[in-house]
Amino acid sequence: MNVRIVNLHPGCENNALFLSRARRYFELNGHGVGGDGESDLVFVGACVVTDQMRRRCEAAVVEGMRRHTRADFIVFGCLAAFPEDLQACLGGEAARIRFIPYGASAELDALVGARVPFETVHVSRLDGHRPYQPRMGPDDRYLLIAQGCANDCSYCSIRLAKGRVRSRPAEEIEAEARELYGQGVRTVTLLADDCGSYGLDRDDDLPGLLGRICEIAPDLRIKLYTVFPALFLNYADRLEPFFAAGRIPYVCLPAQSASPRILDLMNRRYDPGRLAETVLRLRSLDPGVFVYSHFIFAFPTETWEELAESVSFAGLFDHSVFIGYGGNRLTRAAVLASRYDDRDRQAKADYLGRLVAEGKLASFVVPYA
Repeated sequence: MNVRIVNLHPGCENNALFLSRARRYFELNGHGVGGDGESDLVFVGACVVTDQMRRRCEAAVVEGMRRHTRADFIVFGCLAAFPEDLQACLGGEAARIRFIPYGASAELDALVGARVPFETVHVSRLDGHRPYQPRMGPDDRYLLIAQGCANDCSYCSIRLAKGRVRSRPAEEIEAEARELYGQGVRTVTLLADDCGSYGLDRDDDLPGLLGRICEIAPDLRIKLYTVFPALFLNYADRLEPFFAAGRIPYVCLPAQSASPRILDLMNRRYDPGRLAETVLRLRSLDPGVFVYSHFIFAFPTETWEELAESVSFAGLFDHSVFIGYGGNRLTRAAVLASRYDDRDRQAKADYLGRLVAEGKLASFVVPYA
């Protein structure tokens, strides 16, 4: 069988990792991937972060089915958890497509008659990934530690698409870290929807995992992408020794806003002031650490004064991404949609763009996802 793999959201590390695993999975099971000739199967990874992103992905799948008329399609990942709209618009063509969400890889194994199960296949490189943040490159090595999330942010569909956090057994992670270290890898990125959620389903936690990996690989440096600020603050005292030893050269702490009111609407309850103090403390322990962040701007009801708070707070980080809020009808934040204004978002995007151009904000600005 000739398989074509399509990544409709190459900026997402998790999507890229799962599709990279899929490539290796099909190869191990004796199928050709991406070769010449007509495809028998098109395997698609897609995204539902916003309504607009979901519609773009759905349209791309429909167009792909029109082009590849003899191929069957599998939609894998987040979009697969919400198949109704896509199925409805396909009519009779819906018989050619299967939806396999995260956590249901046994369905894929049965469908392709796999000798090597998907869950046993792991890779450390991300095929086709387009990193947009500094200090993250196409040749980086990644180590998946969990999927799903313990948090419940009002604008996010991860919990709906993947469920609560499901941590990989520590022994599996340690074995993979040991193998990478034996290959000469000296920097690895721990990857999850939220690294801070690791172990909360297993009577374990992120600092404990880091300690065991550091024992296995004495000079391995470990990037953390990403850690929910509230959980990071809970673990701060236990994480400090790793920063002091120079073992964590990079950490992503997605602040999303500096306004307590907006954070409350987002259901992201942590103290920005305490986060600022903790980041400064980490810099005193390791002046070379690179601290990255995410911000959402134009969240419904956000004032210009609250945006200014976030811009000021962003100065705490080495770099950040500012992403314009995009509505997602799957989430609780959708009830605020009537108080959301596209013109406000564009005006704020233009303002942030000017700050970047003038060298006043170290950021990458995305008007909307």
